[in-house]
Amino acid sequence: MTRAYRIARVVEEESGLEGYDGVVGQPLATGDVAAAAASLGGTSGWAQTTLT
Repeated sequence: MTRAYRIARVVEEESGLEGYDGVVGQPLATGDVAAAAASLGGTSGWAQTTLT
């Protein structure tokens, strides 16, 4: 998630657009990477147990 947020910030800087992480409800520029990672971990765990 750290890498994804870094890439998103570069895109924001270059494009002038603002990114938003709708899963955790936070802007990318000031968002909490740990919260995003925790959310992704929960989603991955659900997918593994439910879809396999």
